Amino acid sequence: MGLKSRLVYWQLGRLEKSRKRTRKFINLNHAQSVGIIWSENDRAAFEMLKKYLDERKIKSIDLCYSDEDRAITFSNKDFSYMAKTKNQAVNDFINERFDLLFDISLSDSLAVQIVRALSLASFKTGWSLATPNYFDFSIDISQRRDAYFLAEQLIHYLNEIK
Repeated sequence: MGLKSRLVYWQLGRLEKSRKRTRKFINLNHAQSVGIIWSENDRAAFEMLKKYLDERKIKSIDLCYSDEDRAITFSNKDFSYMAKTKNQAVNDFINERFDLLFDISLSDSLAVQIVRALSLASFKTGWSLATPNYFDFSIDISQRRDAYFLAEQLIHYLNEIK
């Protein structure tokens, strides 16, 4: 890892620690608001999760990650080299106090890690190979790396855990 990368991750760690987030487990049956980070390549997983939440009348806001710069997505270009947000929609998402944050993107890009780290969600879930991964609850899907499978597993376990 180069000097620039180390500097960015050092700054991200400092920013994450300075955030005033209330960590609290909330069962999916009791959640009222959910944030979803997803990748544009995993639309089927996102739509399944969104439908599940809509059927239960759980408010959800999503943020789609893309490697390419598009109007409806966020990417590495939306952040400064010191992990500062340049995009107001991303900033609003990060500052929203969701009950749960689902990250089904399977991405270890810097942009996704920044959103994960700085989110004020009470409980963050997903899976990542990145260290640290900034999740409160992570499911290992290394044997079957699939966003749809991850979303199904998160729904199952967050309904079961009391």
